[in-house]
Amino acid sequence: MKSSHNHSGFTLIEILAVVLIIGLVSAMVMPGLRFSGGSNRHDEALNVASHLELARQRAIMTGKTHRVLIDIDKGSYRVEWWIRNTGDPTSSLAERQRAMWEGDSESVLRPPDNGYEYEPIPGQFGKPSLLTDPFYFDGVDTSEGWLDDGLVAVVFDVDGSTDLAQIVISEPDGFAATLDILPILDSVRIRHENDGG
Repeated sequence: MKSSHNHSGFTLIEILAVVLIIGLVSAMVMPGLRFSGGSNRHDEALNVASHLELARQRAIMTGKTHRVLIDIDKGSYRVEWWIRNTGDPTSSLAERQRAMWEGDSESVLRPPDNGYEYEPIPGQFGKPSLLTDPFYFDGVDTSEGWLDDGLVAVVFDVDGSTDLAQIVISEPDGFAATLDILPILDSVRIRHENDGG
């Protein structure tokens, strides 16, 4: 004899499995929706931090002073280095770089003089990068004080050291990311803050 049972509903296990799946998907999707502004702000801070860290590493590797030049008003930044100026304005960048590498070891330790000038490094990091809308440089806190307009340079010596500085990247809603540039450590710390109400 054949028994026939009609299953017209869901078992408790099936219901729990569906609830668990919905909970897991919500846990993965909701934080991304809730904090997408923070993620974008963090990405902007990481881009600036990568320029700063590259400038520090190149200063150590090349034995030449590097800087990240920040234009607060335009929201742009790029990496530059001291390079020998051959005095011939028609000489190519490659010729000037070759002249720099052929210099004696004492010139690496001396501070730059009138025979040197800052120039953008070759490649993408030497081209001006812009903060994306709506982010902007609120200002830079340096050893000279708070600067909120014009050009500011964060300079790395040949040993990778620099002066303590803080770069503040803000957005109109009052949230900000602060990049702490430590004098000796080989990193840039990023802090997120809400300076509004």
